[in-house]
Order: sequence, then structure tokens, then C-alpha cells
Amino acid sequence: MKRLIFALAATLTTGTAAADGFVMGAGRWTCEQVLTIAAQAEGSEFEQLAGWLMGFWSHATFQRETRFIDIVEDVGGRGIFDATMGECQRAPGDTQLYIVSRSMIENTK
Repeated sequence: MKRLIFALAATLTTGTAAADGFVMGAGRWTCEQVLTIAAQAEGSEFEQLAGWLMGFWSHATFQRETRFIDIVEDVGGRGIFDATMGECQRAPGDTQLYIVSRSMIENTK
């Protein structure tokens, strides 16, 4: 949670989040945008959103321990999607999707 707060503070004070890479696609969308697109549940933006989330979480399984991989397999794509939408509902509307997703991955134990 401290990392999420730090990232949010950096975004609010500098206009960009402190990052160690570059995020492309739906990961740059704000939670406000993401929730609007998710509510439509169809179309190319919805497909991009779902695909981005699955790719981001899939990549994390190559960097984490077996327990994390087991959790991702058990929860599945729909569970990850729904949990992410729940986290976006709780986050400030201008929080980018990758920040929410990265925090979720880091806090999955």
C-alpha cells in the first residue's frame, strides 16, 4: 500500500509516475476510463483492456514464485479482471491502470 501511495503522490506532484519502464496501451488509461469501458463489456477498447490485463499478469508469473503462479491459475482471467475493476473503483479516478495492477501483483502473496 505504501508503494501505491508513493506512486500516486509522484503522479500528483510531477504529472507522471516514477517508473522503471514505459507502459503502452490500456495500462496508461485512468481508472475512470477503464471503468467506463468495462461497463460496456464489448468492443475493441474492452478487448484491449482485457488483453492488456491478461498480458500484464501473465508476464508477472515469469518473475514470481510458484505460489503466485498457483494463485493466478486458481483465480483465472475473469477473477483478475473483476478484482482489478474493484480496485479501480476504490482508487482515485485519475490513477493509471498499470499502477493499480502493479500494486495488486506486488501485494499478492
